[in-house]
Amino acid sequence: MASDKAFQDEINSFNKLKKMLGNATVFQAPAGADAGFPDFGFTLMMPKKKINLHIEYKNAHTAQMGSMRDWIFDGKKFYTNDKNSEQKQELLTIMNNTNTAVANGKRLLADLQKHFSSEVKSIYSGAMTVIKDNVTRKAAAKNFANSTKNYQIANIANSTLGDKILTHYKTKFKKSSSKFRADGHVLIMMIKDEMWYVDKSNTVTDADMKMIASFLGIKSLNKLSDLVAALEVRIQPRGLNSDKPASIDVMASYRLKGKPTNGQKVI
Repeated sequence: MASDKAFQDEINSFNKLKKMLGNATVFQAPAGADAGFPDFGFTLMMPKKKINLHIEYKNAHTAQMGSMRDWIFDGKKFYTNDKNSEQKQELLTIMNNTNTAVANGKRLLADLQKHFSSEVKSIYSGAMTVIKDNVTRKAAAKNFANSTKNYQIANIANSTLGDKILTHYKTKFKKSSSKFRADGHVLIMMIKDEMWYVDKSNTVTDADMKMIASFLGIKSLNKLSDLVAALEVRIQPRGLNSDKPASIDVMASYRLKGKPTNGQKVI
């Protein structure tokens, strides 16, 4: 599975960095895609302070940030009943903060209520079960499909979405900085074998950053500022021309798109 390979790539990079950093103290070890923030972290012992490196890892610049097929749109917001998935919660934050997605969610919910059944209160995978009789449901589903030409809720790829990832990470970084105590903290994004820094605490000086770079075997850590991301959210009627009951497939995915510039190869 792709997720298994991604996690193995993460472990391999973690082990290489740990060795490169002189078997540095680990404050967070790799634990899988839904294990919280950061993906892994090291504590560097500087001459006069200790600094935590919070590292978010992706094994490719097209890495998926999250996907889900259990989202619900209630007419105002997207949510899921799965409260334990970190990736799903991140994806929902992006969806709810994307005006186009919310507007199209409202449009499609209105279409379902008008052309399928007024009893539909929200968009989700079981929305069509409000009509119990399969023959009547299929006829209503075909009416909806014939009356609704665009099932896309969002299909966007730009740097604004990339900035939303960075803002989201910075917020989580502040929380993890108080959880994993040190004299200073640096948030790093690592894509395959390259690194950029995303944010740092006020206690981390330019001299500290140069020393961190030297530990990593590079001249400097450049700031990540041109991250591009893609968001796709859609619904799709199913079973219109088969013996299966009519239903709706709901899908959302969020991924990096395009390789950021000025990365420094570290492993």
